[in-house]
Amino acid sequence: MKLTKNILIIITLMLCITGCNDFLEDTLQYTSEEEVITSGLRSRGIIEDIYTDYSFRYFTDFSVEYLTDNGVLNSSETNYANNNWGAAESHPYNYVWQQSYNNIRQVYQYIDLVHDAGLPYLPSEASQPFSDKIVARYYGEAHFLKAWAEWELLKIYGGPSADGTMLGFPIVNGTLENEEYATLSRNTYDECVDQIMADLDVAIENLPLIYSGSENDNPGYSDLETGRASGLAAYALKAKVALFAASPAFNPSNDNSKWVLAAEYAHEVIEQNGGLKSLQPFNNSREDNPDQIWRMRNSRNNNSLEQRLYPPTLYGQGEVNPSQNLVDAFPDSNGYPISNASSLYDPATPYSSRDNRFYKFIFYNGDQCFQSENCTNYNALEMFEGGLDNFGGFIPNEGTRTGYYLKKYLNNLNFDPSAINATTTLPKVYVQLGLTDIYLSYAEAVYNAYGQAETAPPGLNYSAKEVIAEIRKRAGFTSDPYLDEAAADANLFENLIKNERRIELCFTGERFHDLRRWKDIVNIENVNGVKITKNEDETFSYDNIQVEARGYGNKNYYLPLPYDELIINTNLKQNQGW
Repeated sequence: MKLTKNILIIITLMLCITGCNDFLEDTLQYTSEEEVITSGLRSRGIIEDIYTDYSFRYFTDFSVEYLTDNGVLNSSETNYANNNWGAAESHPYNYVWQQSYNNIRQVYQYIDLVHDAGLPYLPSEASQPFSDKIVARYYGEAHFLKAWAEWELLKIYGGPSADGTMLGFPIVNGTLENEEYATLSRNTYDECVDQIMADLDVAIENLPLIYSGSENDNPGYSDLETGRASGLAAYALKAKVALFAASPAFNPSNDNSKWVLAAEYAHEVIEQNGGLKSLQPFNNSREDNPDQIWRMRNSRNNNSLEQRLYPPTLYGQGEVNPSQNLVDAFPDSNGYPISNASSLYDPATPYSSRDNRFYKFIFYNGDQCFQSENCTNYNALEMFEGGLDNFGGFIPNEGTRTGYYLKKYLNNLNFDPSAINATTTLPKVYVQLGLTDIYLSYAEAVYNAYGQAETAPPGLNYSAKEVIAEIRKRAGFTSDPYLDEAAADANLFENLIKNERRIELCFTGERFHDLRRWKDIVNIENVNGVKITKNEDETFSYDNIQVEARGYGNKNYYLPLPYDELIINTNLKQNQGW
């Protein structure tokens, strides 16, 4: 791994008691150690810089989604989706190892050179109470960001060695020289979980639960600081780590205590957040959405999502094409799977009477606006054969390969081309940890730990069914007969949890890791699309087509360690099968 020595990447910040609501957007400079230890405010740039690695990763998430059955890139076949990579080849997560260890090292540089050296945030004696408060906050941020880097290492590289020992990553506690990194061995998976939890406990001790209020009333902890690590984010990450640790791929003995712990950690997040609450409407432009536990703020003039996601006739590239498989996962408007005998689904009009999330997440043939299924303000999108939004219909060699485009993450859409520029500069919020994920994690953990859907387990306040009901209420299912039916059937309820997770977290990159941790990736479907033919009577015919094949084996429950690291460090053990 390539690690710099004695040079720190510092963000030049004029931080002051008025806060820094744009701290993720500042300019980088290179500053020597000697300068760092004499720069109170600017020295905190060591921490600020780390945030930039985790911000606005939409397109990274989309590329991970292409490894699943949820969608494809519009321009080419998906690399790696047919088990076509190895440790020596370009790896879809090849950057994570070096990035994570660079950030861990940077955290320790901050702790050693700034925090442990007693460098104040503000030098004057009069400002000491405020300065001490900010120093504690940065110490908590440092431990959270270290835990996040460790979590990414564990999520990507955790797996069994050749002898079956479940391993994680080499734990680093302190600033090491390059040659010391090259002698480290992987710790056990459980040791890595314990390390992450310990770092998050330090973060919780030093961070505010949330950032709130005005800067005058709550300086340094006000809502201007939203985007920084918080105590609630640390609780949420503990729940996420525990869920993975309990999952079949990483819990081969099915130790039920790990499922119980995952349920307890998710429950703790819910309670710290004020109990089981209704979820806020979908809106990734809203910067004060309380459901977005750790949300990263970005440029308010960034229109890359609109440019790359809009269909061609809306002057976009239509880059992300959701699959027919994903479309089929959306239930009908009453909450029934479209395969259920009670469903309102009609294959002759497949986009009528569907789950509200379908209309918010997917551009489909005949779609006319963002707000509702029946809006008739502008011309309908044409994904049918020969239509302008079909492949090559409006722009040569561009268009959908599946019959769909991704609408999720776009807000206040206006289909009037003359007004397109007015709708492409909304704020963008990238969510790393969200309440929906916690609700889904809680339901999954409770059901696996206790085997019951309708009763709250001892010591916990909510049943798995109650929590899933809150998720589905946002989709419009205030009356939910299918949830009642599924809660009484073990197979139906488990499938419902997984399907809700698929829908709610689609195009966040989560499905690839869910399929791995559930050991379901070997059963992944080929990616299907739809061929739409416009008939003479203005109706349409719909035929499923295969767009891309998928083919994974047992070794894909885990990912290979980077080949370069194995060459540098012979103490590292590769995951099974690689």
